[in-house]
Amino acid sequence: MRCSALEERGGSRSDAIREAIRRGAREELVRIALQRYQDSEVGMRGAAKIAGLSIGEMMRRANKRGVLLNYDETELESDVENLR
Repeated sequence: MRCSALEERGGSRSDAIREAIRRGAREELVRIALQRYQDSEVGMRGAAKIAGLSIGEMMRRANKRGVLLNYDETELESDVENLR
């Protein structure tokens, strides 16, 4: 019996399990990062670093989970400067 799309693409059951673990670990890092962000322990940049994502992707995930952005003017100016 096939257990995932990965197996359907020719991967093994072991590959499918490893991929599921990787995805779960990745999502747990996002959850932790967003919790620390909501607790004001880190800014969006720090949360993105914890999760291993770009700031834009971290913001998208926060928005998708209904996490309000605490983005102050100083942080915005710093991010704009970093983009230059």
